[in-house]
Amino acid sequence: MKFHCTISQDGGQWVARHESSQVGTVRAKGASRDEALEKLRGELRYRLELCPCTGESYQHIEVEVEEA
Repeated sequence: MKFHCTISQDGGQWVARHESSQVGTVRAKGASRDEALEKLRGELRYRLELCPCTGESYQHIEVEVEEA
């Protein structure tokens, strides 16, 4: 699954953000760009797996990044 997100720096931390009707607004912060994106992927996976009705495993979440 692909998710579009924006990433920016805020006060020395990186902030990754995604918004959609499927998972709502997701925001993750990290000390590095990679850490923020990894936290965002984890939160997306968590929210998707809350609905077990699909029976899917969300191991391959792809984040499309746009610099903000």
